[in-house]
Amino acid sequence: MDVRCPSCHSTFTLEQVAEDEALRELMGIIADLPRETSRPLAAYIGLFRGKTRATAYERQLRLAREVLAMSGDTQLVGAALSETVEAIRAKRDSGEDARPLKNHNYFKRVLESVGARPQPAPVARIEHADRAMSPAANAVPESKTRQAVNRLLRDRRG
Repeated sequence: MDVRCPSCHSTFTLEQVAEDEALRELMGIIADLPRETSRPLAAYIGLFRGKTRATAYERQLRLAREVLAMSGDTQLVGAALSETVEAIRAKRDSGEDARPLKNHNYFKRVLESVGARPQPAPVARIEHADRAMSPAANAVPESKTRQAVNRLLRDRRG
């Protein structure tokens, strides 16, 4: 069974995943990351791919390890990767520069700038005295879709 990566567009079979140590390890790394980091990481690795050939799995694994080693905060890395991918794709779409990336220099600058931004303080939720007494009043109201599904499930059970 052939599988095509949506980010780097390389084609491989499930047998190759089981046999290729670098590919298996790369898939494990991506699977262990939160979605906010794994998707931008896969897209970022795809920026290193040339027009006519796919990036070797060993290189993709090395790139992923290098990026993740730059910061221990995966949310920060994910935000920086997203900004990097968006900026590079915008440049490519405008026709400025369509060459594949060769190093992480641009990403390093973006990571520094994202890390230097002040983080917004979490907003404390203000409770009204009358709502604090009733736990049902604190519950988030169900959507109409959820209500309809619940009614169907109740009717089905009897």
